[in-house]
Amino acid sequence: MPSLVGNYVAANYLKADASTQFGTRQLTVINIAQTGVETDYLLSDSLFSKTIRAVQQTAEVWAVFTPTTDAVKMIIATDTQWTGTGAPAANTPAGQLTDGTWTAFETAIQAGSGVAAVVTVPAGFVAPFHG
Repeated sequence: MPSLVGNYVAANYLKADASTQFGTRQLTVINIAQTGVETDYLLSDSLFSKTIRAVQQTAEVWAVFTPTTDAVKMIIATDTQWTGTGAPAANTPAGQLTDGTWTAFETAIQAGSGVAAVVTVPAGFVAPFHG
């Protein structure tokens, strides 16, 4: 389309602000460790489904992975998780407080599922990320 510059579009169409994400959300991969997660994800009212519903009450869920017997992995939108104290600081993963803990998020999951949870970012993932 460079041949159309000057005729139909402004020369600025080739420029983009370095911070522009063009609609791609920042995402965070989280691991929710819980005792007694069922690997049969089709069970109704299972701990797995309760945990998903608890997370959906506090964050925008983009993906849920097949559970293991001790954990559930999800991808959530970084800027949607309520920390219990207001919006997270800039470049802080969703739900992770500025002291590096996930206490408010873990509390919300336990309240919704009835089982204590420990939230971490799996090794190899740098949160938040976007593509």
